Amino acid sequence: MLISDIDEMKAMHESAVVDSGFVATCGRMHDLNTLPGFAALTDEGILGTVFYLIENQECEIVSLESRKENLGVGSALVQRVVDHARTANCRRVWLVTTNENLRAIRFYQRRGFEMKALHRNAVEAARKLKPSIPFTSEDGIPIKHEIEFEMLL
Repeated sequence: MLISDIDEMKAMHESAVVDSGFVATCGRMHDLNTLPGFAALTDEGILGTVFYLIENQECEIVSLESRKENLGVGSALVQRVVDHARTANCRRVWLVTTNENLRAIRFYQRRGFEMKALHRNAVEAARKLKPSIPFTSEDGIPIKHEIEFEMLL
């Protein structure tokens, strides 16, 4: 598996780098097409993507998608962002996930991220920016809160 810079892939006219989309985090809307990121590649194509934003010596992981789970794709992409953040002299890498996303909560904790904050009812504000956010998960868990994770560098 090769981890490649998404901007370089776009410059080489790679198709299907990312499904265009918007992500709402902490009351802010992000357009993935305007963010830097990395893609995990094999001969089969793109196995996953990660998009991030560096501001004020902090690196936010805005979106992580693994198209094939349990192969180390997500772990490799997150590690690449952490390495890049260190090179960019960031103080921390952080992200948010929602309260019902138990798989993501486990994933980030296993990779050294710690819970920093619970933003109660933050998804209400996110829905104002992105009305398509569902009210409940497929498991029937209400989607209400954002949980902030961080890794100090």
